[in-house]
Amino acid sequence: MRLKFRGLILSAVFFIAALFLLMFAVHKKAYAANAVSNVGSGSGSGSLKIGTNAKIKKIERKLDKALMEIQSIKKENKAQNSGNYFSNIQLLGTLIASYTYNLAKPEAVNTPSSFEGNGNYGDNWQPDGFAVNNADITIRRSPGTSSDPYGVGFHISLDFGQNIQFYKSYYGDTSYFTTPFEGRTPYDIRKAYININLPVGSGLDIHIGKENELLGFEAFNPIRNWNDTYSLLDAAEPATLTGVFLTYNFIPALTSTLGIANTYNSAVPIDNLPVIELNESYAATGMLTFNGGFIYGENSYLVGNGTGGSTSGQLYEDNLNKSFYGYIDGVLSPNPDWSFVLDYELGLGGGINDSVLNDNGITASNFNGYPALVQTSSNTYDKSRFYGIAGYIHHQHNYGFGQVAETLRETAAYDQNGLWEMTSTPGTGDVYIDSTLTFAYQPSFKNFKDVQLRLELEHQGSNHNVYLDSNGSATHSQQNTVNLMILYSF
Repeated sequence: MRLKFRGLILSAVFFIAALFLLMFAVHKKAYAANAVSNVGSGSGSGSLKIGTNAKIKKIERKLDKALMEIQSIKKENKAQNSGNYFSNIQLLGTLIASYTYNLAKPEAVNTPSSFEGNGNYGDNWQPDGFAVNNADITIRRSPGTSSDPYGVGFHISLDFGQNIQFYKSYYGDTSYFTTPFEGRTPYDIRKAYININLPVGSGLDIHIGKENELLGFEAFNPIRNWNDTYSLLDAAEPATLTGVFLTYNFIPALTSTLGIANTYNSAVPIDNLPVIELNESYAATGMLTFNGGFIYGENSYLVGNGTGGSTSGQLYEDNLNKSFYGYIDGVLSPNPDWSFVLDYELGLGGGINDSVLNDNGITASNFNGYPALVQTSSNTYDKSRFYGIAGYIHHQHNYGFGQVAETLRETAAYDQNGLWEMTSTPGTGDVYIDSTLTFAYQPSFKNFKDVQLRLELEHQGSNHNVYLDSNGSATHSQQNTVNLMILYSF
């Protein structure tokens, strides 16, 4: 009986175990089938997320590696550039040629008292024919970079051609004043200065060396200038200064430049003596800018090449008198296509004291030199006053074939004692007018984008006969010229 009961218990245990194993096997099979079904049907979002995240992480690892390599290359490049001062040097250039035709067909007179054939032209003085006006080669290095603007740079501009014969420096050679333009060497170093930018306030910019003066609206920059020729006012301005120049923005809209320098190739009466230059530029609005400034300094020179005790080529300084040249202008640009300019300029010459003549044994009545001596007071020679006004209307527009521009310039100038302008008669007050109409075209075609063509029609007039005729005599009070110019910049 006991054995039979024990057998029933063992049979029940085996039956329960077998039933449990059977249920486990069935459940496992159903789970596997369901998993396979889900993968095949794409309904298992959890599984897909796991796969996508893995791919994203793999891509992120690759991007992180690439970024690290880029940063490494940048650091290496920066280190190389910082170690090489000459790594960011720029080479720039301008080539200009023109053909000028004077309808009066004047004959150039090559004497110190004559201003060649085209009267008040300081640049295109050749009355008829082709000329290489300017070949400018500039090498420069900015003080710093866009990310770090502070440092030390430099600027050197070498100029060749007919135009530079008017603007060039005489470097102590007084034959500069007695040699006609065409007899002067056609080359000069127009700019040569060290550029230092210091982290003072908003940034203090310092130039040490030789550079263009900043007076007046027109500057010796043919690419930016709207005209072929320069106005009468530009002919009376000092040309270059050598010294120290400080530029600073006291407020964002106001740029101030102060220079303490010597002039080197200036119009009468300011010469190679210490001067102070101040220029201000104020952007009143996005459309309107005002500019103004002056040069004030010692006066002047007296070159003797004749009788009366003067020495040929001798330069006499008169430190007792001072000269002043100043200007103010306004530039209105309502949109990129239109610009309007009004410019006023004034020059005051202190003159030469008669003590300079007496101390050096010079007799004014017998003096045959440059400038011609004109007694303007009981004890002063060559005291002068020059002033003028100029207006510009400029229009430009970009078309599919390039940019077309037109410029109208009107200038009136008054030389009180006939001492500033080259065509003046010494001691005689002269009034000059200058009207120009210039058409310009800059192609948009490949390989011609840096070329500009200009055609300028110019009319000059005076209240006296100061312009030359075909015999070289001053018999005209008016003259008309045509100038065709081609410019190339790189």
